[in-house]
Amino acid sequence: MLTAADLRQQFQRRGLRITPQRDLIFRLLEGAQAEHPSAEVLYVRASREMPSLSLRTVYAILKELEQAGAIRPLDLGTGSMRYCATPVRHHHIVCTQCGKVKDVYVDVEPVEIPPDQRRGFQVKDQDVVFRAVCTECRA
Repeated sequence: MLTAADLRQQFQRRGLRITPQRDLIFRLLEGAQAEHPSAEVLYVRASREMPSLSLRTVYAILKELEQAGAIRPLDLGTGSMRYCATPVRHHHIVCTQCGKVKDVYVDVEPVEIPPDQRRGFQVKDQDVVFRAVCTECRA
C-alpha cells in the first residue's frame, strides 16, 4: 500500500511541486485505498477540507499519479473509474449490487489472444475482475 509520503516522493522525483491540492489528494488516497475511490468520491471528501478545489483539479492530479505509475485506474463497471494505489500486482472482486471493491491476490495465468484475433493490437496488461454479491447485499 502506498502512503501519502510515497506519493510525495514519486512527485518530487519527477520534479513536480507538492501543492496543497496534491497533498490533500495524496492523504485521501492513502486513507481510502481499501475502497478504491472514484474521482468524485475524492472530490467530495477533499472539498470539505478545501472548498475551492475543483473536480477538474482532482482528475488532473489523478492523471499525474497514473502517469507516474503510482496508481492504476480501474474500470470495474460500477459507473465511475475507480483508482487503486497498491503497487503489488493483484486483481479485484466487485459486488454487482453495491459496487464495493476488494483486492484479490491470486495467481491467474495470462490469457493469450490468438494472433488472428488481435487485429493489430499489442496487449500490454490484463486485469481479472471477479463479480459477486457481498455479504451485506446478500443479507
